[in-house]
Amino acid sequence: MIKQLFFTSKLDYKSGWGTLTINYINELEKENIIVFCNKKNSNFNYQQYEILRKPLDYIKNPFLIFIDLFKIKQILLKYKNYKIYSHFPVEPYCLFLPFLSNYFFSNVYYAIGTYSLELNQSYKTKFLFNLAKKKFKSVIFFSSFTKDNIEKKIKFNHTSFKKIINPTIISKKSKKEKKFKKKTIICVGEIKPRKGYHNLINVLVRLNKFYKKNFDLILIGKSDNNHYQDKLNLMVKNNKQTRNVKFLTNVSEDKLKFYYKKSHLFTMLSKKIGNHFEGFGIVYLEALNFGLPILVSKESGARDLINVKKNIKILNPDKVDKISKEIIKMTNNTELMSFNYNFNILKDHNYINNLKLKKFYKTLK
Repeated sequence: MIKQLFFTSKLDYKSGWGTLTINYINELEKENIIVFCNKKNSNFNYQQYEILRKPLDYIKNPFLIFIDLFKIKQILLKYKNYKIYSHFPVEPYCLFLPFLSNYFFSNVYYAIGTYSLELNQSYKTKFLFNLAKKKFKSVIFFSSFTKDNIEKKIKFNHTSFKKIINPTIISKKSKKEKKFKKKTIICVGEIKPRKGYHNLINVLVRLNKFYKKNFDLILIGKSDNNHYQDKLNLMVKNNKQTRNVKFLTNVSEDKLKFYYKKSHLFTMLSKKIGNHFEGFGIVYLEALNFGLPILVSKESGARDLINVKKNIKILNPDKVDKISKEIIKMTNNTELMSFNYNFNILKDHNYINNLKLKKFYKTLK
């Protein structure tokens, strides 16, 4: 008898970790799933145990692992007659593995990006992470960009299986909706330097002041970095773009769909800063789902989309003028602006990566 045990934060499409876990679980047999999480979600009918703390709590204070171990072991004893495969799509939770490996038949680590490097870098977690690494039988990399950046600093010498499998989302066709009157660029993601919002505002300034266009920019995401947010606000104000830029937080799912449908182009000019980088960017797939043309930063794992469609635009996030010219060209392209243009890209991308995932999961028996 088999059980697939996922350590995750919450089964929730509003977070990257949550979306990923749901997509992975969907490829497995429902009755074999166990979820250890930070918060249950009653919308998903899996066996869920609300037993973990927030992922970053364990990085800040690894001692919490020892406090929570007893509760976890008590639950695992219920499944002592099962062959359990452990899955760590939320990297910080792998710090439990050195103390739980005897309960598991095999262990799968999902190397998404930034936090793999943080675990290896922090003096608080490096020792435990190195012990956990020895227990990983399989490592799934989020993208070729993720693999390149992580393997420069981390060696998975005890891992027998390593594979690049991009994330996917549930692809749904949406009804066409009339675009905003003014050409509008949308970007979705937490307001932090590695997301490249400063470059995107510089692009807008270039478009509207140098090229005399009249673009709007919608930035949707929460901000926990007041210094960076203040810097962005000042850039907007000093360049007289206040009427052209909207910062939106706490946007509902329906409202987010509305902005995707009404906008003309999606981009996120992600920038690698130290250990911090964009492993892929699920928001690129969301944008494709709503038929938006996308412009991808070459410092993002989403550049793997070029393997599906060769004319995906991938640019250096610092090349403000080149990006501005490309946006003008793209938004003037009637064919590119047609609603269903990119939907086939998403379907092809999902098909390829779901196939890889299904093939891998067939080995977990």
